[in-house]
Amino acid sequence: MVAVTTPTAQEPRVRRPWLRRRWLSVVVVLWIVLVAGLGLWSVRNDPPTVPEQRDIAEAMPVLERASGAVFEAAAAGRDRAAEIDDVRVRPGCRVTPVRSGVEATRVVTVYVRGDGALPVLKAIAAALPAGFHARADASTSGRRVGLEADAGGYVAIDARADAASQVLLIEISTGCRPEGDLTPPVPAVAEPPAQLTAVVRALGQQAAGSVGLSTVACPGGGSGRTYTVDGVPPPRDLGAALQPVVGGASVVRAEPGGWAFLAGGRAVAVTKRESALRVSVTEPCSR
Repeated sequence: MVAVTTPTAQEPRVRRPWLRRRWLSVVVVLWIVLVAGLGLWSVRNDPPTVPEQRDIAEAMPVLERASGAVFEAAAAGRDRAAEIDDVRVRPGCRVTPVRSGVEATRVVTVYVRGDGALPVLKAIAAALPAGFHARADASTSGRRVGLEADAGGYVAIDARADAASQVLLIEISTGCRPEGDLTPPVPAVAEPPAQLTAVVRALGQQAAGSVGLSTVACPGGGSGRTYTVDGVPPPRDLGAALQPVVGGASVVRAEPGGWAFLAGGRAVAVTKRESALRVSVTEPCSR
């Protein structure tokens, strides 16, 4: 008699949905830890990718280095006269539509001859560090000229002017940044150079009075300095009044609205500000 075997039915698998959910939970937790760790590492090690990731205090050293580079390049030629302004911090800009911030700017003013705006801007662009990728050019019509550069750290360098302008304003700007802990600047005490006093006296004012001082560190060493006196009463004939101090100087601007010349290795500028004159004497980068 042949024995006949019959297959035994397999026991049904016991499903454990709670075990599957536990594994999913473990995977999710591990993923969250990994993403958080990568984010923390990125914050500590990656450079900022948008301006709002670096506040105004962190941007200021970049602004100062860029200002020094621009001033050094602008003051290097004999065909222009340059001066440096103070840093201006303006609140009220918008970092995002719902977040306010501050913007810091510094201006280097360059006085040029009537046909010198574009050549001077091109010379300054060529003298800036290669990493700034600076370029200067004229508009298609030739009526406007400009310079632009990137100093890094989202600090921009920009100038725009009419092609015939004799006053070029090169602005170095941080753009709008989150507020940060800024150390208040210490007011500089200026002993007026003899040349500044001589120009003020030539204009009819006996003493220089209150003298302002703006300084900037130059990348090649030393610092540039601009001494200023504001509120000097204008004479009837500005050009005639300046003749005693212009002799032997290299004049780059001679207009009713202002004069600028190079004398004794310094740049001298006299400009009209509303109903008064502003007199400045700028020393180039000196060690």
